[in-house]
Amino acid sequence: MSTSEVTTILEHVLGVLEASQRVLANNVANANTPNFTPTRISFADSLRQAMQSSGSISLRVTSPGHIRQPSARPALVTAADDYAAGRTDESKFDVDREMVEVLKNSSSYDVFSSILRGRYQQVRDVLRMP
Repeated sequence: MSTSEVTTILEHVLGVLEASQRVLANNVANANTPNFTPTRISFADSLRQAMQSSGSISLRVTSPGHIRQPSARPALVTAADDYAAGRTDESKFDVDREMVEVLKNSSSYDVFSSILRGRYQQVRDVLRMP
């Protein structure tokens, strides 16, 4: 596997984790919504989709002058969380469970962004060599 392939995978990983954070934030925002069912992103399936569709999805082009570019957003695979929190309002939201997911996701993001930052630093160091 080449260095650029690893970098591409890391970029996709960060995209999926960023999207997952938005989904988790939406779940927290709906903590008091009756009958609410939290959503989860399948990390492995979403990453697989992002890798398979990498470069094959273009932005919407409404004018011949627009430049076609691959989408930066990953294709996400989501699913409803069927965990029964036992709330009287029929919501399936559990604040403890959600906070654990937020912590796991943000920790993963920190680790992978640190690795990617290191790879970019290596490229910068090579470019500065006399």
